[in-house]
Amino acid sequence: MRGKLGIAALALVFALGLVGLSSHLPNGDAAEADPGQVFHVAGNIHLAVVEGRNTPFLIGDDAVLLAETNFERNAQTVAGLIATITPYPVGLAVNSHWHPDHVGGNAYFAENGALTLSHENTRARLIARQQNQASGPQAAEIIDAQHLPALTMKADMSVHWGDEMVELIHYPDAHTDSDVVMYYRNLNVVFIGGLLNYPMYAGVFGVEGFLHGLDEVLAATDENTMIIPWRGPVVGRAEVQEWRNLFAEVANKITALMAAGSSLEEILAARPPLEFDAKWGNQRSPEQFVEDIHAALSGASE
Repeated sequence: MRGKLGIAALALVFALGLVGLSSHLPNGDAAEADPGQVFHVAGNIHLAVVEGRNTPFLIGDDAVLLAETNFERNAQTVAGLIATITPYPVGLAVNSHWHPDHVGGNAYFAENGALTLSHENTRARLIARQQNQASGPQAAEIIDAQHLPALTMKADMSVHWGDEMVELIHYPDAHTDSDVVMYYRNLNVVFIGGLLNYPMYAGVFGVEGFLHGLDEVLAATDENTMIIPWRGPVVGRAEVQEWRNLFAEVANKITALMAAGSSLEEILAARPPLEFDAKWGNQRSPEQFVEDIHAALSGASE
């Protein structure tokens, strides 16, 4: 009961706060500075939200474990929100993947004493300054060495932080090739990173990998688990299942159209996600979602 009430309350607060999200640009300079908000999730886990992007932080015995560092322009704002809850510094910052709104604040937190950690593919992508061929330029805002993660993981790993054990699980070829999902086991909380924006279509690097990652999250959680997406309110398994089902349905439609010889233009004209667009087609357009899946299925992603 506690978990369900917590999810419902957070969802309501976020829903009220999402009204102004469209005033922020997804990349580059923000339309205006966002002072952000901070929410309590469970136990020692809190959530800093700046420009609609969720940055969970776990307070330990004498330091904070941060998930994501947001854009470079927002790092100090995130730090200020953390300071309203605890005087402890950020000791470790984990990047879920390489996109600029997840890693841009790395240098700021590193300069203030934090270690930064990611999957090794995130560091490799940042060094190479990747672009997402399906969705247009997605080059990172960062090139200086101090922005790169100081530590990298090749396989899954666990971090013991205060009384909490956090499992970092890599799901390859999903939203990117470097996605890391964070499981806060004792508190039954999951930060799913780029695998879910609720309710918004996400970028897609690999279809099978994305569905596998979502299935793994669903298998590892229960009806009381609080799941933090990259954007949107804290949700539960039902919302992840909803996203997984619509993703699979749209991907199956696109696969069938490709098998029938339809061009990308013809597939876009068929509007495979039409029934979901009213709820999910904000921030990232249905056309972008279809283009991403088509690129992934044809081997042209990122």
